[in-house]
Amino acid sequence: MNFFSQKLLRSAIIIALTWLAGCTGMDQYLPADAPVLTAEQEIKIGSTIEDRLLQLLGGPRHDKVLLEELDALLRQTTGDTGRLTVSVADRNVAALYVLPGGRVVMTRGLLAEMRDLDQFKSLLESAAALTDTAYSDRANRATNKAVAEILSLQESVYDPASGSIRLARIFAERPCQDSCLTNLLQAGVGRSGELPEAIRMLKALQPAYQLLAEARRFEKAEDTSQAITRYLDAAIMAPDEPQILGSLGMAYLRAGELQTARLNLQKAVRLQPDYYRTRMGLGYLYLQQGKVSQANDELAESVRLLPVTENLFLLAEAREKGGDVEGGLSLYRLIVDKDPHSTLGRTAARRLAHAKGVQ
Repeated sequence: MNFFSQKLLRSAIIIALTWLAGCTGMDQYLPADAPVLTAEQEIKIGSTIEDRLLQLLGGPRHDKVLLEELDALLRQTTGDTGRLTVSVADRNVAALYVLPGGRVVMTRGLLAEMRDLDQFKSLLESAAALTDTAYSDRANRATNKAVAEILSLQESVYDPASGSIRLARIFAERPCQDSCLTNLLQAGVGRSGELPEAIRMLKALQPAYQLLAEARRFEKAEDTSQAITRYLDAAIMAPDEPQILGSLGMAYLRAGELQTARLNLQKAVRLQPDYYRTRMGLGYLYLQQGKVSQANDELAESVRLLPVTENLFLLAEAREKGGDVEGGLSLYRLIVDKDPHSTLGRTAARRLAHAKGVQ
């Protein structure tokens, strides 16, 4: 096949794919130029993604000493230019998420793997460079549409498919981990310098998180007794870790032991007040106990942090039981609209139909 024929073939393939994408709704994922954003808009987009992304990754890590030490290292590495902002997700998998506007999310698991100070500084330098193309590398019609929604300030706090959540999920799907991290960390090979104590302490937590992983495997296999035993062992080893306490509380909740579940979930929320899952778990527990006002408060905060079908449904129940029937029905309508084929979506539809019949 000569060059001219090859060129015609390539053109025909592109046209066919474009037509197919348009027919199936896939055209939103075709590459597109990134919109021209001001520095302030990039910072807004990065900050908005960060808030949602932290929820998807286990919530933000709350450790005042750790965050202060990271801030000091950041100033040493990039100066006081404000070029880079780093937050820590409470997740055990080692991963780095580079966002627009000079923002980076590191997982607790990544910090626990750091060998020395210079390696960590090298990672920060690499991350700072990667933020410059964080958005343009992912630009397509879907991401551009999500950005337009964020900048329009028209997002609903109750929308589980809002632009900010869709964009956060896109960034969550493409972290720098495994071979990507290996390549970035090679720049620090052979260097030295002791890491701050708060980062070194994260390594000591790893055995407890290994027990947490075992507990989750037992629970997935529906071996509740063994799961709770492992959760308890992990909590004894690391008594102030909200991920462990929250998982233990949820396990007791599923086992029907509400008092023990409440104690663990409340402590998890105190340690990490801005994570949607533990707020949702505590709200559900209060519903079970008939504490409707407290349930409504917890569930409303859970929805504010990250609306999902589960917390929207529970908030609808709390509103109904609290006397706000129309508020509950409006949330059921939203669930049916956004997630009609799920179990909760079908249940919401039945409740709407029942309410209509009663009226």
